[in-house]
Amino acid sequence: MKTALSVIIPVYNVESYIRQCLDSIVNQTIGIENIEVIIVNDKTQDNSMDIVMEYVDKYPSFKIINNEVNKGLGESRNIGISHATSDYLTFIDSDDFISLNTFKDALDKINEFNVDLLIYNWETYDGKNVVQTNNIHHPDFKENMLIDDINDFPKLFFLTSAWNKIYHKSLFYLLKYSEGFYEDNYVTCNVLLNAKAIFYSKDSTYYYRKNMDSITEKISKNNVYDLCNVISQLYEFKNNNINLLAINFINDVMFWIYYYDWEISDEISFVKKLQSISSNITRSDVENFLNSFPNWNFYKDDILNLNNYDAETFLAKYKYFNHLSKVETSANLYIDAGNGFNEDDKINVSYSPKMKNNRLNFDLSDYSNISSIRFDPLEGDFVKSRINNIKVIDSNSNNSINDDYQYFLTLDPNFILDVDLNDDKLMIDFDLEFLTKAELADFFALKERSIIEKKNIITETKQKNKKSRFNFLK
Repeated sequence: MKTALSVIIPVYNVESYIRQCLDSIVNQTIGIENIEVIIVNDKTQDNSMDIVMEYVDKYPSFKIINNEVNKGLGESRNIGISHATSDYLTFIDSDDFISLNTFKDALDKINEFNVDLLIYNWETYDGKNVVQTNNIHHPDFKENMLIDDINDFPKLFFLTSAWNKIYHKSLFYLLKYSEGFYEDNYVTCNVLLNAKAIFYSKDSTYYYRKNMDSITEKISKNNVYDLCNVISQLYEFKNNNINLLAINFINDVMFWIYYYDWEISDEISFVKKLQSISSNITRSDVENFLNSFPNWNFYKDDILNLNNYDAETFLAKYKYFNHLSKVETSANLYIDAGNGFNEDDKINVSYSPKMKNNRLNFDLSDYSNISSIRFDPLEGDFVKSRINNIKVIDSNSNNSINDDYQYFLTLDPNFILDVDLNDDKLMIDFDLEFLTKAELADFFALKERSIIEKKNIITETKQKNKKSRFNFLK
């Protein structure tokens, strides 16, 4: 009997999670007899397949395909597609799981609205709970939607994962997943463009497992180059909405360059690679991205100026001497409660700095007899700054406190503030900029230096200054 849906599950070293994945499938309200489960054993090295065999022995709709060698996620999906017998298919990563109504709800909507692609909600699961994450690829649609023209909903192009979708098998005619990281993106964009009609359902949920103990994602050189290759592929579509996705990935690569401690030669190579694939970026593209995602941390000036400098100068200006908003830093509020300003009587607040309207809140309820308050917006660089909502009594700036901005040629800028010392709460709204690129270029004589000297500047900065002067790049 032909099943209603083929589910393709590549398996590799997931013995701790595979049972939860398979249980969520066999317990689907549509009935396991209506589901063809295709397990692609990608040469797993643990006991995953022993667990899988328990289900194979119990449920006739399970089938196993054994790869002779480890072929990776993309090729394993391709193999699964070639063995699927249902008209519709879906993918589940073997460490994830789905809500029990997923397939019935999806197939009911597919039949009702005659669509060849259905997308459903997904959430991040940390092993115990669903957790909220700040992810541009997470859908923010609140209602079910029938979509006849994908270009009316450009944010759908950001739902690039292979999972959380049910596809008509015809969408994969002559379309295959490639190997490498981020193999989903090109295929998903193709599918979105070629689907005759799409339905987005908020009524089902895919649970994506993420190790929340890992504070930072491990990024290798292969990640960088693979994502750059995806960016190049996305521009081949010549679609303005897909360009937004490409710009987001350029922004991701920028973050990796800024955040991680690479060899100088690698950083230069990364920037050159970005420059080679981003020459078509326009200011209009960037503005469209910002209009679509106004709250996203985005390196607008960096991206617009990417091709205006050689790679070495770009790194010098944007990674090492102009790194505002690149990574998180912290501000300190010093409270004089009778002992002067000291390290014991201070409140430290972490934040991601921006040029305009940084707003930080401080709780002063633990302090009494306050006589004065000092605000240090950050440490570690020469900046110009101004306080927008509070009168400044004094500062250690190199110009007058009555000027529009205070300029600090000290690595420890601070303001003495005129506030109501009896209030328990204090909010400070301030602007913050590093000295202009021209001033920095003059300061370090970048315009007159050769490429070799520029490399020396960067190397010296990394070796001597990165953890002292630029302390928030630790």
